[in-house]
Amino acid sequence: MGKLKTVYKNLCLKKALTITIVGSLFIAFSGAMAILLATRPSYYALVAENSENPAMYWHDFFSISTVGIYVCVVIIAGSYIFYRFKLSPPLKALTEGIEQIAVDNLDFSIQYDAEDELGTLCGSFERMKNELQNNYKKIWRMTEDRRKLNAAFAHDLRTPLTVLQGYTDFLEEYIPFPEKEDAKLLETNHMMAYYIERLEDYVEVMNKIQKLEDTPVKMQTVPIDSFMKMLDDNIKLTAKEYGKNISVINEADLQEVRGDLSLIFRVLENVMRNACRYAENKVFVRLYERNHLLSFEMIDDGAGFSPKALEQALNPFYTSGQSESSHFGLGLNICKILCEKHGGGITISNTPDSGARVQFSFLLEK
Repeated sequence: MGKLKTVYKNLCLKKALTITIVGSLFIAFSGAMAILLATRPSYYALVAENSENPAMYWHDFFSISTVGIYVCVVIIAGSYIFYRFKLSPPLKALTEGIEQIAVDNLDFSIQYDAEDELGTLCGSFERMKNELQNNYKKIWRMTEDRRKLNAAFAHDLRTPLTVLQGYTDFLEEYIPFPEKEDAKLLETNHMMAYYIERLEDYVEVMNKIQKLEDTPVKMQTVPIDSFMKMLDDNIKLTAKEYGKNISVINEADLQEVRGDLSLIFRVLENVMRNACRYAENKVFVRLYERNHLLSFEMIDDGAGFSPKALEQALNPFYTSGQSESSHFGLGLNICKILCEKHGGGITISNTPDSGARVQFSFLLEK
């Protein structure tokens, strides 16, 4: 019985409905014939007794009524079986899923595994729910990242604004007393110009980040040999610029690379320059493919990330204090944004030898 139920559950709707209708009609016809055959002896007995006996008409009425009621019961039972085993479970699962979505709950799963049209529909509904869940998580992460970015931006703006306010107060004191030294006035004007330029740079950086988030990912396909040639050219230029030794190992078993090459190499260059900046002599790059992700592992022989950097280096406006003053601490944060736009991600850690390790990946389009 269980096997028959499973087979019926996995039939396509048209075939299941056809089987139900044919089976119901067959049972109804067989039952009707059985009823008529069962009442036949009594009918002939009445005829033999008296062909004009009024009881014959009542006999025919009850026989036809019994057959009609029996046929209707069988058809209703067939309809119930079709609804109970083919329509009710998936409709119930879909209804419960819609109710969960209506109350903003996406932490559920559609449990219906039949191999029919409704099973396919439930599978599509489950994929839609998962996609909604992923989009909600992505929006939440973007909102959280934007909140952190705005907080960091506001924090870094506070210093130049405070300095400018102090110089403004100085000028207000100076104007009524022009006999003060002109050298002090020139120095004040120079510092105000510096911090105003700094503020302009901050605004430009914010616009740059917004453009990064709005930039579409443009896919293109290149053979793996061409990709490695571009990577080799990029490495030679960076190695020459920083005077470091950069080695590459390709472990990716790919015939071609399908992705946004401009975005990929932008992240690659940014991470590589960052590694060269802190490396003593060598930078090691490993390229591999896993779970349809084009992944890079970049290791330098420098001092590695500090405990604070391991927690905050991917956040905007984080600096270690060792870089130049014009450095806003957005390099790794920009890489994080670009990797996530391309369906991948980025992580940072230290090697057992204390060198810095940066791993980043990009989703390859099939």
